[in-house]
Amino acid sequence: MTIDKTRKGGTAIAYWSIALLILIPTAGSGVPELFSHGPAQTVQSLQRLGYPLYLMKITGLAKILGAVVLVSNRPLRLVEWAYAGFSFLFLGATASHALARDFVHAPIPFVCFLLLLLPYRLHHQVRDHYR
Repeated sequence: MTIDKTRKGGTAIAYWSIALLILIPTAGSGVPELFSHGPAQTVQSLQRLGYPLYLMKITGLAKILGAVVLVSNRPLRLVEWAYAGFSFLFLGATASHALARDFVHAPIPFVCFLLLLLPYRLHHQVRDHYR
């Protein structure tokens, strides 16, 4: 095995590890948000921030669709839109908490956004490796 193949394999492992670390809880939270009245903590958070509860259904669907696009071999444009959607989700949540002076919860979605930048940077390399 050459060094180049080892490096590409390591890049793929890093990509999938970080991507799944973000996608599993995010998409996993989208399922109850879409198909039920959502987790009580999410409902309380939306109410405290002043958002209507139907927003939970919209974001739940977007989380699931975005995760499906990222884990499947979809056209690059869809992948870019999925990353953009997750970025808007995390940055919007950060801003919402900060503007509501909820500084305890504001860093959590921002850290998720920062983590999302890593697989975004690596996805072209991984995608090109498997073509």
